[in-house]
Amino acid sequence: MAAKKIDIMDVRQLIQLKIKGESNRSCSSSLAIHRNTVNYYVRQLKAT
Repeated sequence: MAAKKIDIMDVRQLIQLKIKGESNRSCSSSLAIHRNTVNYYVRQLKAT
């Protein structure tokens, strides 16, 4: 199943949380999105 598209503001918040060293699970609970969606965006961000 494809990852859900999230708002650009959520992507920005995700980047900030990852910079602080948060885990993908804690990011998903903070942003109220599924952890697989977080995993998808983290992989995409690392690839760029």
